[in-house]
Amino acid sequence: MSAYRLSLATPALGIGRTAAGLENLVRLLVFVILLAMTAAVLAGVISRYVFNDSFSWTEEFAIWCFTWLIFLGAALGIRQKRHVAADFLPDSLPAWLDAMLGFAQSLVLSLTLIMMLFGGYQLADMVGGTSASLQWPKAIKYAVIPISGVVALIFLLARDIEDNRVLVRNLLAMVAAALIYLGLDHGLLGPLQGSSPSLIMLAAFFMALGVGVPVSFALMFGVFLASSASFILPAPAVVQNMVTGSTKFILLAIPFFLSTGYLLNLGGLSTRLIDFATSLVGHLRGGLAHVNILNSLMVGGISGSSSADAASSTKILVPEMVSRGYSPAFSCAVTASSAILPNVVPPAIAMLVYASVANVSIARLFMAGIVPAIMAAGALMLVAYWISVRRHYQTATERAPLSAIGHSFVRALPVLVITVGVLGGIRFGVITATEAGVVALLWTFMLGKLVFKAYDWKQFYRAFVECATDAALVGFLIAASVPFAWILIAEQVPQEIVSWAGTAADSQFGLFVILLLVLAAAGMFLDLTPAMLIIAPLFLPMMTSAGVDPVQLGIVMIITLQLGGVSPPVGLLVFISSQIAKVSPSAVFRAVVPFIAATMVIVLLLCVFPSLTIGLWDLIE
Repeated sequence: MSAYRLSLATPALGIGRTAAGLENLVRLLVFVILLAMTAAVLAGVISRYVFNDSFSWTEEFAIWCFTWLIFLGAALGIRQKRHVAADFLPDSLPAWLDAMLGFAQSLVLSLTLIMMLFGGYQLADMVGGTSASLQWPKAIKYAVIPISGVVALIFLLARDIEDNRVLVRNLLAMVAAALIYLGLDHGLLGPLQGSSPSLIMLAAFFMALGVGVPVSFALMFGVFLASSASFILPAPAVVQNMVTGSTKFILLAIPFFLSTGYLLNLGGLSTRLIDFATSLVGHLRGGLAHVNILNSLMVGGISGSSSADAASSTKILVPEMVSRGYSPAFSCAVTASSAILPNVVPPAIAMLVYASVANVSIARLFMAGIVPAIMAAGALMLVAYWISVRRHYQTATERAPLSAIGHSFVRALPVLVITVGVLGGIRFGVITATEAGVVALLWTFMLGKLVFKAYDWKQFYRAFVECATDAALVGFLIAASVPFAWILIAEQVPQEIVSWAGTAADSQFGLFVILLLVLAAAGMFLDLTPAMLIIAPLFLPMMTSAGVDPVQLGIVMIITLQLGGVSPPVGLLVFISSQIAKVSPSAVFRAVVPFIAATMVIVLLLCVFPSLTIGLWDLIE
């Protein structure tokens, strides 16, 4: 009997091993691509600022690399289940229902990948000529799309296969998807041709989201289905829209700042900032809670990633807080709520995404985040102090002497100079955000690897691969949202929303209230990036026509959506912290309520007083 079972499992094991080998190859490729991107942009910086000349090819080469990184990383995300999904479903489901949902997810993913694969193939086949600076055939840029589609289908086939039954289920889903794709070419959606493309797209999007399909693929599924039913946007045009919208030079800053954050933690440099924060506020009542918040303000200003901050702070600070008498739920609540700050204090990944959508100055947006970030940190510290007094957490101690503060400051200075250099260089037009990102990455690498020798090359490889994948997943989300927003705009959905909001609210503050309600609802179910990519194009025209500065709007949107990371039912930051600390998420959700309330007060102040966001730029202009 055991031999019979082994023979049944042989195909599944073979496919699993093939997928594992392919995964190692793709991991190596994304590592090399990210390294090549970094080298190209760095070469451009050196040629311009050292030799007073510029290589014409570096920007285009880096953009082509980012295109390949996005699509290969998206395939890797399927293998590793790292694409962001809205988790509407309970953890425990009947076996038959779980199997049906697994089939539905595989079906939607397969159909979307097949559409992307053939759309990318047609695009690569249609594109002619050579690039202006690289002198390479333009088809090379788009060739990665069908390649990554095939790789992603292999990873999807191998997903969760423990025996032939799961393999058969995945295979049946792919066959069904292929038949549906053929049917689309023969008028399968003919009865829907008179319907609104936006309505078809939104219905398909929410249906896919409801069965657990990742957000990026749910967006693409809606776009492809609407396009097939109405011919509003041919498949090659959808794919070209994705590439064009996600490979702007400014977005290359995302992998560079993410890599900086990864190497900051890997090199132990974040502990220097923690020591400095401890010397400043560790003596207060609830000192470690304040250190946690201040650390997020400083480290977040370098990494720009809330998830990374929540994970690293939980590992380093939560066990220490619990050992000093803080409740585990409160410790995780402080960590999760303060992890909002990395997307508010510059240079934040969310700001780069918003700048690409709203077409605003990244320098103004970075400067606009400084005061709100400090205000939000102050509000969180007040709440932490109030709770610490009520619960008798960590009584106040003697203030650290100036010598200790000075010593910790000197140790942290090599890290702090990254933020100062980035902000100063961008603000005064010395360097672009992308160039600042690669300089910050190089500086962090030199400190951690060459100066302090904190990690070996294997650790560096693993960290760089993880970062490349994370950056690719963000880029893929942006790519998927571009044609989604295009169809909504073509259908004049934003204009309809503006018209409705204009009748529902008769003042600028009233429009802000409507916006905040929509953002709060969206943030409860969607991650910050996809939510902003969907909502920003809809509300931006309405708010700017009402006299709201798009930079002020961006900061309000980022903070409000980021609060979704600590709000049920999704609450990604809460789940990250509670999972690492092994604390009940429901207890953390209860403990985080006062921190959410305090942050919302700051958001309302930002709505009422524009100078809190745009005033600093005007002051130092």
